[in-house]
Amino acid sequence: MSNIINLTQAETETHAYQNDVQFQGLTKSCAMDKSAYEQLLAQPGVEKVRTYFSLDTNNMLSIVVVGVDAQGEDMTSGVILGDSEHCPYYCPSNSSLM
Repeated sequence: MSNIINLTQAETETHAYQNDVQFQGLTKSCAMDKSAYEQLLAQPGVEKVRTYFSLDTNNMLSIVVVGVDAQGEDMTSGVILGDSEHCPYYCPSNSSLM
């Protein structure tokens, strides 16, 4: 199964979230360092990546990212990503996804 989508679909989906009244004022995106993803993906047995929505220590919508093995189980004893940079504080200046 391919998880690659085109820009039009990405814009439609991100704008639907950003423009929905129930999500106004919430985190629009999260950014993490490439090296963090590389460490997660380099773990033996990682077949997929799973992203959990979370509330960080400042009660802001965030994400937690874990590797997933061939059985579909979270690899919680390995590298776990978090502490992302949030938009509206760390936002791209020129993205059609915003």
